[in-house]
Amino acid sequence: MSGHNAVRVAVPVKLARLRVWVDKGRHWSGVDRLILWALAVEPCTAGELAKVARIPARLITEIILRMMRFGWVELAASPKGASFRTTEAGREVVETFETLPPVTRRVARRISFAMEPFAWRAYGLRDLKPYRPSEIEAIERQHDVRRLVIDGGWGRLSSLDLYAAADQVLADDEELSSVDYSASDTVDQFALFTVIGNSIKGLPQDADDQLVGAIRRAAKDQRPGTPMTIKPPRRSAALGTARGSLHTVPIQPDDIVLSGQDHRDRLIEILRQARSRLIMHSTFLRESAFIELQEEFGKAAKRGVRIDIFWGADRDARDRKANLEAAIAINHRITTDQNLRGRARVHLYTTRSHAKLLIADATGRGTGEFVAVVGSCNWLYSGFNRVETSVVLRHPHAVARVAQEFAELVFDIATSSNTASDLTSLARTLRTHATPDGEAELRLVRGDEHADLMRLARESSDKSIMVGGDRLGLAAEARTIIPMMAAAKRSVQGILCYSKPSGPVTKQDAKDLAALAASAGVRLVQIHDRELHGKFLLWDDDNLVITSLNWSSADTSHDAPQGEIGLYIRSPGIAANVRRRLIEGWPAIDASADTPHQEQSRPKRRRRRRRSGSAKTEHQRAAR
Repeated sequence: MSGHNAVRVAVPVKLARLRVWVDKGRHWSGVDRLILWALAVEPCTAGELAKVARIPARLITEIILRMMRFGWVELAASPKGASFRTTEAGREVVETFETLPPVTRRVARRISFAMEPFAWRAYGLRDLKPYRPSEIEAIERQHDVRRLVIDGGWGRLSSLDLYAAADQVLADDEELSSVDYSASDTVDQFALFTVIGNSIKGLPQDADDQLVGAIRRAAKDQRPGTPMTIKPPRRSAALGTARGSLHTVPIQPDDIVLSGQDHRDRLIEILRQARSRLIMHSTFLRESAFIELQEEFGKAAKRGVRIDIFWGADRDARDRKANLEAAIAINHRITTDQNLRGRARVHLYTTRSHAKLLIADATGRGTGEFVAVVGSCNWLYSGFNRVETSVVLRHPHAVARVAQEFAELVFDIATSSNTASDLTSLARTLRTHATPDGEAELRLVRGDEHADLMRLARESSDKSIMVGGDRLGLAAEARTIIPMMAAAKRSVQGILCYSKPSGPVTKQDAKDLAALAASAGVRLVQIHDRELHGKFLLWDDDNLVITSLNWSSADTSHDAPQGEIGLYIRSPGIAANVRRRLIEGWPAIDASADTPHQEQSRPKRRRRRRRSGSAKTEHQRAAR
C-alpha cells in the first residue's frame, strides 16, 4: 500500500496523571547476599572473592562499597593486606533475612501514562502518545481515520488497576508505595496508529495481540466515518487473582461473633488496640449510637489513630437525607471534641452499599498486623441487643481481600479519596506476607456471587441447610426457599429463620409461604421480638457464609458488586458450632424437633435497660 493510501486508526486510551509516593533505591540480588555472607565467615579481599566467585574484581569492589555506605561492611587489617569484613549490623542482616532488605528512601513524584483498552497495559507517553478528541477531529478533516469505540464504555476502572498500571511504568529502582488520588486524575483520550500495508506505525513493541488485531481489522474492514465497536475491557488479572479462595488454619469459633453485646465488646476491643488506623462502613448512622461510643473513639484518636467512617444508605431520598443529617451531626460532635478533631471524620456521601465492614491495625490475640470484620452489624446504628453475625479475620491475605473490596467500594463513588488509596496500598502490602497453609478455606463473596453459594449449598449439602435474615420478603421464595426445597428431596433438612415479614409480604402471605415450604420439607421460623438481625447461610457441619445480605428479602445487582459483601468459610466444625450457639438462644429451632409447618420461636429473654418511648421507637426502626 502506498503512502497516500495510509489509514489511521484511533483507539480509545485512558490518560492517567498520578501523584505517587515511591520507595527509590537499591534492591539487592542473591549475589550481593552471597558476598555479604562470605565476608561474615571470614575477612577477604576483593581479589579473593572475585577468584572464588569468578566475578570481575571491579564488580565485587562496587558491591562492597555500596554495602559500606549502608554500614554492613568495614575495612579490616590483616597480614595479607586490606581486607573487608561484615559489621555487627551486616552480620545481623545475613542471619535475619533470606533476601537482603532494600535500602530505599521515599519520594513523591508525578507520573503519566496511557492505558490501552484490551489488556489495560500501561505505556509511558514516549511509547504511546495520547491525543485529545478535538485533535482527532482535526486530523479526520484531512485524513482517513477509522475510530474504535468501546461497547458500553470503559467499564469500571478499579483502584487496583491504577496501582498495577503505575507499577508498569516505574523505573527499575522504584517501588510504588501509594497514590495520592486527591492530586491525580484520569481522562479519556485516543492513541493514533498509521497502517501502511502490514506495517503499523506508533505501535509499542510489546503491544497486546488484541490491540494489534483490532487495529488491522479497522484498517481493512471499516469504511471511513464508520466506527468499529470493540468489547469492553476485561477485569485486570491482578484483581482476579486477589479474589480466589485461600487456604489457612481452621477458623477459631470465638472469631465468629453472634450476640449484639459481643459485637459492642469487639468494637471497643479493636478501638483500644488500634495503633494508627481504623476504617469503618456502617450502612446506617445514628447520632445517639455514636454518642454512646464517642469516648472510646476519642481515646483511640488521642493515641494517634486516624478514623474514617463511611455509610451506604440509599433506599430512597428520605433514607439518604436522614443518614446524611446523622453524618453531619456526628461530624459536628467530632469537631467539638478535642481528641477527635482532625483525626476522625464521617464522609458525607453514600457508598450505596449494604455492606458492614471494619478494618484496623489492632493485633490483639492474633499475629497479623491488621484485623478485618465482615458481617451484619451496623456499627454506628445498632443498639447491640439483637443477634448479629460477623467474622473477625486475622489472616493477612484475607484482610487484604477485605481491604481491596473496601477500596473499590470507596473508589467507585469518590475517585479522589485517599482512603481508597490507603486501603489498596494496605492490601498490596498484606498480600506479600508469608502465611501458614491449612485445611480451612476462605472466600470473599460479593453481590451476585451469593447466589452461587446458595446453589452450592443446594447441591452439596448432605444433612441440613439453615438460613437467617432480618426480613421475609418477595425475594425469599426464588432466592432461598426453592433451592432448599430442591435439597429437601434428598432428605436435607431446611430451616429459614427471619424476624418479620417485609414490604408487600403480609403476615398471611408469610403463613401461606410457610405452608408451601413445609409441604416440601422446609421450615420457616419467625423469631419473635425482632431478635434476629444477623445474615447467615450454613450447611452440614463445615460450611458457613456470614454476610450483609438479607437472604430472605433482598436481591443483588450485577452492576453493584460491593453492594453486599460476605465471607464463605469451609472449616472443620464451624457450621455445627454456629448452629449450636444459635439454637441455644432459640430452643424451638432444634432441628431434631417434630414441629408444625411454621413455628413462632420465642427466644430466651435478655435483660434490657428501660428505654424512653421515643428511644424504643427508634430502636424498633433499627431492623435494617
